[in-house]
Amino acid sequence: MDSYKFNKKNPFTFKQVQDKINKKLVNFRGKYQIIKIPVVSEVIYGRKVGYKINKYKIDKKLEKISATKIRRNLKIG
Repeated sequence: MDSYKFNKKNPFTFKQVQDKINKKLVNFRGKYQIIKIPVVSEVIYGRKVGYKINKYKIDKKLEKISATKIRRNLKIG
């Protein structure tokens, strides 16, 4: 997702994030794909339209991860 300039929480452009990921995953080149998706802030529907909205349960440790805090530390450090 490219949320740069969408709000003040993300100081990094899509290209900067992509470069950081590629640098960390250098040993896995060719085994993953990074795509840009639109910023989604909510999903609203008023009738059955042929799709479902699912919430996946994840581990509490993963649920506590804050991208905002990570970005803040990256910006400072």
